[in-house]
Amino acid sequence: MQEAEQLMEPNCFEVNSTQVLQLVQNSNCSSYDCEFVALAEDLDIQLVSFDKKICREFPKIALHPQKFVI
Repeated sequence: MQEAEQLMEPNCFEVNSTQVLQLVQNSNCSSYDCEFVALAEDLDIQLVSFDKKICREFPKIALHPQKFVI
């Protein structure tokens, strides 16, 4: 277990709860979904998702895989 945790450690990220709650308040997405949006914003990357609601609510950061491949 310790070895597994050490292997995952460099890939652990924290998101700002206030940022997540603001995203929830300004969208129709769950806090769980908004955590991914917040992380993508913090990392300054696109969020590739099959979730149509996320892509619709956050078109500047989230895109469907079909649009990502093009």
